[in-house]
Amino acid sequence: MMFNQPAVHLMNLPRIRRTAVHTAAVLVALFASLATVPAAAVDLTLLSAGAMREPVTQLLAQRSASLPHVNVSFGTAGAIRDRLAKGEKPDVVILPSGDLDGLIGQRVADSVSLRALGETEVGVAVREGAKLPDIATREALRATLLEARKVVIVDPAKGTSGRLVESMFKDLGIADAMRDKTLRVDGGYVVEAVARGEADLGLHQISEILPVKGVTLVGPLPGDLRKPTRYDVAVLVASDQQEDAKALVGYLTSGAARAVIEKSGFKPAR
Repeated sequence: MMFNQPAVHLMNLPRIRRTAVHTAAVLVALFASLATVPAAAVDLTLLSAGAMREPVTQLLAQRSASLPHVNVSFGTAGAIRDRLAKGEKPDVVILPSGDLDGLIGQRVADSVSLRALGETEVGVAVREGAKLPDIATREALRATLLEARKVVIVDPAKGTSGRLVESMFKDLGIADAMRDKTLRVDGGYVVEAVARGEADLGLHQISEILPVKGVTLVGPLPGDLRKPTRYDVAVLVASDQQEDAKALVGYLTSGAARAVIEKSGFKPAR
């Protein structure tokens, strides 16, 4: 036979039991509310070659709220390679295609996530207001370089454009003549030295000349001296945020992002 049990009202319980029941009820309500709060998104980390500084900075400032916050650090390709070799583990990297191919070969970067961002090339800059030198041909560029008091480039041991420029000096047969009057900078916007009057000419990736105030882009290197550098983006295998990292790559290679990148001195990657 079933007996109906009388309802037990909290106030009918002894004081100690009332306190225990009340505490338990509060804890249950607290845990239930926590279960409905989404976990806070973890920041992504991005290491990017300096040539992509301007467009990446703009794009991250405009990113959708659906993407986590991105902690980004810019540096020369050489500096980024060194950081990775020392065990740093970002989620996403942007590097010249040759460097990323190497990371894929070492199984550091994920080949499936690899995407091209665009190409830029070395250009020549002078101080704003200065007479534009002739760089239209190999011969004209050679003469302009030899006439310059000081030329600034990125350190060839650290930056892609520096290696290209040093190779060009050899190609033009002026490597010895340029050695003592070439200022080599570790990284950053190296043509700022031109704006400060420390050099007559600056040779750097065009995407790293355009953002600098106080200088004028004369143009790219002429003819067969033009050596475009393609920049790619990929997720690192060690990232523990694979889905968010892939979403970031998707955003950086979207149609809207491509327009920003091309306005920053890049052309579509071939």
